[in-house]
Amino acid sequence: MRRNKRAIPKILGLDEKEIKIVELLRAGDPMKPIDIARKAEIKRTTVNFILKKLLAREIICKTKKGGHFEWMMNNENILNSKIGDLHEYFGSNLALGRIDIPQNIGVEVFKGKKEIISAYEKVLEAGKDNRVYAIQGNKSVLAAMEKIERCYLNDIQNKFKENKIIIEGILGERSLNCFSEMDLDLLKTYENRLVVCYIADDSLVDFDMDILIFKEMVILVNFEKELVILIKNESIHKAILNMFEAVKMVSRKIDLNGYIRRILEEKAIKS
Repeated sequence: MRRNKRAIPKILGLDEKEIKIVELLRAGDPMKPIDIARKAEIKRTTVNFILKKLLAREIICKTKKGGHFEWMMNNENILNSKIGDLHEYFGSNLALGRIDIPQNIGVEVFKGKKEIISAYEKVLEAGKDNRVYAIQGNKSVLAAMEKIERCYLNDIQNKFKENKIIIEGILGERSLNCFSEMDLDLLKTYENRLVVCYIADDSLVDFDMDILIFKEMVILVNFEKELVILIKNESIHKAILNMFEAVKMVSRKIDLNGYIRRILEEKAIKS
């Protein structure tokens, strides 16, 4: 796929009002601007301005109905293509080799299993009833189970539950299938979490790290290389959070707790 640099900024930079309108259009049928304004609780003039911006980015489109236009989400294949351009752009640039990080940019790199465990404990700083946004790469799930001792995996999940951390996460289809491969004890630690889950096409999460976004911080964890990258930079945080929202747009929401419960019931019957 040929890299399209101009597609990259089009998928970034969605502010709260833009995201609100996009989520509204994703949830239902085509809508008139007046209805969007009412449901989103945004001024009509602002809605008209945002619709034109999103149309220019090819995130939404409009269709003529009777004597007026109605607005709806664009074909998800187009959005998938844009995300793919973004993934290829960053992947190809990172593959060129070492990137020099300017001093005081707010990026720290750590190595080792203890640092991985410390990174996940740091997520608890998000605080009770606060939300952590997460993207789990398809290659990351199995690497985590291979590299991190069972007791630590159990402890991390239990601490998330105890601290009532809300996880809004994106997984690939392959990662979702990993739950059925877990034994009963490990699977039970993932049950009844405060989690909002979206399933993305595997091609969008075909990498080997976890991405955790909370407060003004981003943590990247590579289990295979036992590497942790801690980012405290407002611009990078905003860009990665916008990337999360972009991937979420082309993902499907599932009841992960219900999914895990069904697997537990099936395993209980077989045993």
